[in-house]
Amino acid sequence: MHYFCTIAEQGQISRAARLLNMAQPPLSQRLRELEEELGTELFVRQGRSLKITEAGELFYRRAREILRAVEASREEVIRIAAQVGPALRIGLSPTGRALWLARFERMHALFRERQLGLVVGDSSYLERLLQGGQLDAAFMQPPLRPENFAVHRLATSRTVAVLPRRLSALAGAASLSLRDLSSHPLLLLRRSVGVGSYERLLRAFHEAGLTPEVALYSSDGELLMDLLRQGFSGIAVVPASEVGGIGEDFRVLPIEVELPDYHLSLVCRAAERDSELIAGLLAAWRD
Repeated sequence: MHYFCTIAEQGQISRAARLLNMAQPPLSQRLRELEEELGTELFVRQGRSLKITEAGELFYRRAREILRAVEASREEVIRIAAQVGPALRIGLSPTGRALWLARFERMHALFRERQLGLVVGDSSYLERLLQGGQLDAAFMQPPLRPENFAVHRLATSRTVAVLPRRLSALAGAASLSLRDLSSHPLLLLRRSVGVGSYERLLRAFHEAGLTPEVALYSSDGELLMDLLRQGFSGIAVVPASEVGGIGEDFRVLPIEVELPDYHLSLVCRAAERDSELIAGLLAAWRD
């Protein structure tokens, strides 16, 4: 069932196989065996992609319910054995790290009776954990498939450029153009799945006839900032929320290209019925 659900969520055998860390042929064989056992097609093949059938949709919903129940039962047994309160499993995108740190004491006070567990990861990864019932909620960028989730927007952050003051060529600049950016090594934020600011910035370079030097891309904005702090002579393009306390040796400038803002949101499964939990998380964040 886990293999089937992963295929359904990824829409491709090859993508699901990579996620499951297994070869594609045995995964395809497992799917064929499952369809033979059930006596019906669960997917319609459309080139390299798979379109789930009506029977597949039904089986997916039931399989996810069973997998969530198994995971919940496992955790309940472990919790009883350890004699601790029920865990509150929270996901956090690295782009929300600074905002989370500022609110942790409030979160701890509101959920003192529960054991807090935090998973830090790229929003695409957190989306998979939420879908699989391995997280109760996550502070992250809006999911790629919002129809499966309840999304509560919390904060918006514009994209900015951070550069060392020692870059004398840009000493008098009040903002940075694409040409300015293309003249220096770049540290760029990129989500592991889907199209975001990284892809749109590269497209803008291409349309302007410019070739940027991307020294590194990462889903962890704090890592990019750490590279600047340790002396990297380049420019980081990150959300403004990442640059708090960067220090006087750096400048934070707007960039002259339209990029989507970063929208930090509280995300939970659409079927989540613990309204008290969601209200508490929102209160902790917004107060």
